[in-house]
Order: sequence, then structure tokens, then C-alpha cells
Amino acid sequence: MSESVLTASRRVTAPDVLVARPAHPEDAEQIALLSAPFVEQGLLVARPLAELAEMSRDFVVACEVDRLVGCAGVAPCGDSLVVYNLCIALDWQGRGIGRHLVGVAEAIGRERGCSSLLALTRYGGEWFGKLGFSEVPASETRDEWRALFRPGRRSSLYQLRLASEQSGDRSTPMCRLKQTKE
Repeated sequence: MSESVLTASRRVTAPDVLVARPAHPEDAEQIALLSAPFVEQGLLVARPLAELAEMSRDFVVACEVDRLVGCAGVAPCGDSLVVYNLCIALDWQGRGIGRHLVGVAEAIGRERGCSSLLALTRYGGEWFGKLGFSEVPASETRDEWRALFRPGRRSSLYQLRLASEQSGDRSTPMCRLKQTKE
């Protein structure tokens, strides 16, 4: 995975520089803390710290110095890539970080030759729609995708088809992306 630099403007200070990079096992505790408010609201699945540490290689994180302010997991599912556990710190929401992390996931999917990017969510379908995702009707859900659904969560599945001519840059004027190898 490559590293990105995000610039997000704040009202009170000069622009802050955020780094989007692959997660490391030692980031698991911060991923858990970042995810906790969303787990409490039932928006994310609770995962034990040991599981997050083991899964850390699948995460990309956005950092402000030593603090994680956003994260997203990506995992293969058939010929698609699933974005999961996408969350942004409450004080950093609305600055394009989530959009940027989805763009990073899209770039990873293209790099791996995936046909689509998938997102399973109980909330935020409108937000994914703004990024070009379409809800997948239950009648069109592939068997390999059905395994993603957790019983009783009432989640909806969204898909972004990855065509080679589409751009993986989903940044907004408040976010600037610079890709480098880590």
C-alpha cells in the first residue's frame, strides 16, 4: 500500500497535514478507540483488539501526527474488494477524509484487478451514492457477497464498478492527495 498526504483546512489554525498510510499491528488500539463510538451506535461491528491487530494489514489509516483520525479496512471478496470499518473521528468529519479513504480503497482495487468496490452499511447509503456507488438489490446479490452479511444487522450492500478509465481520486477541495511508497 502507498502513503498519501492529506491537507484539511480548519477554521482556527493553518492547514493541518494528515498522512494516509497502511496500518500496522501497533495501530490496533487506536483503530479500536476510533471505532468505539460507531460500535456503540451499532454502525460498526465490534472486533476484539487481537482481531484488529491481526487484520491491521488490511487497513489504511489517516493520521494527524500520532493520532489516527480515520480508518478503513479493505478485503477481497471474489473479484471485488470490500471496504469495511470506515470511520472518521467526530472532530475530523466533513473534511473529505472518508471520501479520500474510499479513493485509496478504489486505487487498491484497481491495482489488484478487482471489478468492483463493495460497501456493506447500516447507515450512509446516501453518502456512498454521492461517491458513485449503487445499492445492490437483494435479487442481484452474488452468493460470495451474501457471506458478508451478518445475521440481524439489516445492512444494505453498495457497489462501485471499477472501470479502468475512472479516477481513484475522490478528494475534495479540503483534501489533497500525494501518493508515495512506504
